[in-house]
Amino acid sequence: MHAIALAPQSGAEGWMSALEATVDGRVVEVTATRSGRIDHVLVAEGDPVGKGVRLIELDHVASGSPPVRVAIRAPTSGRVLTRHLMPGEWASFGQPVLTLVEDDDVWVLARFGAADFERLRIGQSAVVGSGGRLLAAKVSALAPGDLTAVLDFVLRPVALRPGMITYALVIAS
Repeated sequence: MHAIALAPQSGAEGWMSALEATVDGRVVEVTATRSGRIDHVLVAEGDPVGKGVRLIELDHVASGSPPVRVAIRAPTSGRVLTRHLMPGEWASFGQPVLTLVEDDDVWVLARFGAADFERLRIGQSAVVGSGGRLLAAKVSALAPGDLTAVLDFVLRPVALRPGMITYALVIAS
């Protein structure tokens, strides 16, 4: 579904533009469960992963023992955002090795001017733009203290990452 079909005719009466908008989401840091040398990274950035899937194999060396292969598994299902270490690098116990976004669950935090914020209502349709694409969203929560609206996507976008800057328009109704 292209959000452009939802866009009203331009003009102050038809839509409210956010002053700033940022993608947010449930980010999970996957850490090394043992210290060792990274042997294999089994996923690439952007790959979807299921809970319990092997992400990284490392060689753990205990004093006086031969190396033991240790698998680091996904603590939740989601998508790989960042690989922090590559094969051959050393991982210390507790060090972040990958970052996941949980179940591709992302949303937009959009801050509005006071006059526009007063016109916002939960359930209003919105359009979020990022990377040359327009995505359909809905207002799902309002925070009057900082004039921020939470915009949830109608369909899960797979290319958006927490921290990305976007723009957002809410359709006046």
